[in-house]
Amino acid sequence: MSNINLHNFQNELIEDDSFIKWVRSEFQEDDDRWSAFIDDHPENTNEINAAIAFIRNFEFKDEKSFDHNKVWERISVSAELKPIKEARVKQLFPNKIKIIALLAAACILLIVVFRMGISTEKEVNSHIAEQINEALPDGSKVLLNSDSKILYNPKTWKESRTVKLEGTAYFEVEKGSKFKVKTKLGEVTVLGTSFSVTRDGLFEVICRTGKVAVKSSPKPSEEIILTPGDIVVLDGETLRLDRSKKENKNNISWLDGVYTFDAKPLSIVISELERQFDLKITIPNELRSEAYTGFFRDNDIQEALKSITWPLGLQYKIDGKKVTITR
Repeated sequence: MSNINLHNFQNELIEDDSFIKWVRSEFQEDDDRWSAFIDDHPENTNEINAAIAFIRNFEFKDEKSFDHNKVWERISVSAELKPIKEARVKQLFPNKIKIIALLAAACILLIVVFRMGISTEKEVNSHIAEQINEALPDGSKVLLNSDSKILYNPKTWKESRTVKLEGTAYFEVEKGSKFKVKTKLGEVTVLGTSFSVTRDGLFEVICRTGKVAVKSSPKPSEEIILTPGDIVVLDGETLRLDRSKKENKNNISWLDGVYTFDAKPLSIVISELERQFDLKITIPNELRSEAYTGFFRDNDIQEALKSITWPLGLQYKIDGKKVTITR
């Protein structure tokens, strides 16, 4: 196919209302039609991807108000194209050369994506001092703790129930195929259960119901199976199972607004305090590694600070959203 025909092919796509709606709906609306179309045109993968990227880079308030001339003009200006003399365009193929030139310029601005590489993942974020709920496609539920994020793919959910997690979250999983939660430090695989996974740097999994299989990133060949009430933590590069207080582990305390710590560095405790109350806390470096055992509640800043500083003989001063802790 000639270059002119290829660009005509691409131009027809970006002017097709159905194609535009398909891309803007994150490949949900009329997906059967366009998936089949792409499968039938493997030789035009580059043109299709360029058309997808083109549409993704421009937002139109209403398809009916889509003015192609204005779009071309916008690309021409942003790409700093020299004006194409009208007489010269008419001597060649009317409008076609103009379209080809502008599409070429647009390619400078667009990121070429391939259909298999198009990200259809949904990202859900919780802000500092905020907890949010997310319902997954199969009815499973996620409660995101403050300053946390999950990513999952609704389109491939039936084939792969996988969630990527950054931060802390509580999961209630519907029965079905394997359900995986991936973090930087480890992976959790479950079948019909409820459990909690803590944030980066403190990889900790608490099983509330059902069974949970846990692997760590440092040693992926090692696996620990948890039953209700079990807790596993990553100690260095090794997973450690703690059943010593199993009767208390079934209560995932942060769900009730209580944050507990067992001989954790004060820096970790302070980071959690900052997330829950949206604070900026300053602490001397020599105190950051000091071990803290105790808890704080997320409903009162003064009480939370007292819970942390008093046992260690520390002082604190609040100035708006800033807190200074000293010996």
